[in-house]
Amino acid sequence: MIDESLTGLRIRRLRLFGTISNPRTYEVSFLADDLVRPIGIVAGASQTGKTSVIEYVMYLLGGDDFPDHEEMRDNVTSAVLEVSLNGEIYTIQRTTVGTPSKFASIWNAPIELIGDALEARYQLDKPGAEDSLSYFLMDALGLAGARLNTSAGNPNADSHAFSFKDLTRLIFYKNSRLDSQNLLVENGNPVVAYKLQQTIDFAFQVSDEELGLATQRLRRAEEALREAESTVRALTAVVDKEYPLGPTGASIVLEDASVKREALRAEVARTDRIESAAQNGLSDLRNRLTRQQKIESEAWERVRSRESLIDRLRALALQYADDKRKLTFLTEAEKVFDPLRIEVCPACLATLGRDVSLDHGHCSLCGSEDRSVVASGSILSRRELRSTTQRLDELTEYLGRLESELRVFESRAASEQAAVQELASELNHAAELPAPFLAARDQLMRDLNAAESEVARAEVGVRFWGRVEEAERQRDARQGTVTRLRREQRELSTRPDRAEVKTALSKRFANILTDFGYPKLKGDAWLDDRLIPHVRGAVYTKASSGGLVLISLAWAMALWEISWERRALLPGLLVVDSPQKNLGHRAGPEDADFADAKLVDNVYRHVESWLAGAGSGAQAVFVDNSPPPELASSIVIRFSGNRAVPPFGLIDDAIE
Repeated sequence: MIDESLTGLRIRRLRLFGTISNPRTYEVSFLADDLVRPIGIVAGASQTGKTSVIEYVMYLLGGDDFPDHEEMRDNVTSAVLEVSLNGEIYTIQRTTVGTPSKFASIWNAPIELIGDALEARYQLDKPGAEDSLSYFLMDALGLAGARLNTSAGNPNADSHAFSFKDLTRLIFYKNSRLDSQNLLVENGNPVVAYKLQQTIDFAFQVSDEELGLATQRLRRAEEALREAESTVRALTAVVDKEYPLGPTGASIVLEDASVKREALRAEVARTDRIESAAQNGLSDLRNRLTRQQKIESEAWERVRSRESLIDRLRALALQYADDKRKLTFLTEAEKVFDPLRIEVCPACLATLGRDVSLDHGHCSLCGSEDRSVVASGSILSRRELRSTTQRLDELTEYLGRLESELRVFESRAASEQAAVQELASELNHAAELPAPFLAARDQLMRDLNAAESEVARAEVGVRFWGRVEEAERQRDARQGTVTRLRREQRELSTRPDRAEVKTALSKRFANILTDFGYPKLKGDAWLDDRLIPHVRGAVYTKASSGGLVLISLAWAMALWEISWERRALLPGLLVVDSPQKNLGHRAGPEDADFADAKLVDNVYRHVESWLAGAGSGAQAVFVDNSPPPELASSIVIRFSGNRAVPPFGLIDDAIE
């Protein structure tokens, strides 16, 4: 894996953030065990978003536009790129809604930790300004402050700030550029072509302006170093006065205070449990008393109900007794005073010769038929007397049972009342008991508050010493930058001749083509003074479509490899989209020399071999439909193009 302490730019992770309705993230990681892979391949079927991965990367590094496919417009609102820049990890973010954003946010932290890091905002409109994203990147690469002329023959012509976008022509190679016949823009815009030539000169430190720029960078770095040293001294003086034990001592104090605080928290919790148990006991007594009072109330309610019933029945019994007395008197009266004993005729008042009687159903006085009035009256009186006597006896018996039950109810109610009084007395006793743990808890809380204060102060001390250490780290980093720039300045005073660099690039170009197995190559490949490729004795534009791809790859890799080996100012990163274009089975019928699939294998084999040797520490990123099986471990993600086999594509949940 790559040693990220080396200089340059490395791509670590790309993450896309979704919308409010679809709050997902989509990620492509070029890491393995948190280290950058030397070769990272984005593989998969066509129309799945492979090229969009590279377009997002370019956009986040200052590109003019982001992918505008429908599924990305609907599902992506912002993108972040985690990079390693001279060994430091940074996260860059830009929005992707509507038009390209005019600002980029940068955090000196991995993606997951940006919430705890300080955000810095950089504009994109003026790449030469010190608050621009381009200047930030170029400064890290040692190219900030340079300017590119627009004309070689006119010293008064306008000049443009050397931007990172200019440098990307030597880093990012799109699909369309690989078989272009305008590799160095030699047949296109002359201003762009001249700027590209100057970009190469700056990258390989053979520009006449390089020494002056190095001196300016060194002065700025020395000034920044002095500021960092002053900051360290000031911070150390202030922090050492308040926290004289130093960072290690502050950490020990914090650890001890934290242990003491946790012990006190545990003791307070134990005391609270004791108090809670006591409160639960009182609550249980109160609940029991409430239930017992309810039972007592119900018992006395039954007593009152039974007393009321007995009172009503006693009144009824008295009425029955009175009726019985009346009926007894009536019955006795009928026996003493015979209602048929008549001695004088009621009509003439003559004395009757015999007593009046009923004879065979007829009255002996008037001869009328017997109506049984007198007899019936006597019988009814006796019958009613018997009935009243029976009811009175039954009522008296029922009243006896009710009075017996009443005595039971009264006894039970008295018992329930005694139970209520006992529970009330117990509750009063429990409530009046002293609670010694309350005083102990108050003391524990005072101790805990003191421990919390001690922990808070210790944490402040640790943070302050952390700031001192951060300031020292920045000072050391700036010291390293000053040392590096002084070395560069010395090297520039004896910088290589442009012709010598051109010769080295030309030889490497030819060697790479040989490694590729370029068909019918007989040592007749080179780069001219403008670094324009010639192959088989002819300018590269005469080559077939497959030949153009191999020549473009060899040219790009020659610059990449030589700059890395000489520690020039290119960032050590190479990104290629579709290296198999027009090669192998993709070669046309008129391009039979390049139909051999081994050519593709040779390209990857060359890159893999160089990265394992002189190129150790550099990074290559390829976008390829079907890379060789031998490089399966270098595939960072493979898009299937089949919704049944995830991931379908970069936006893997997009609806067709």
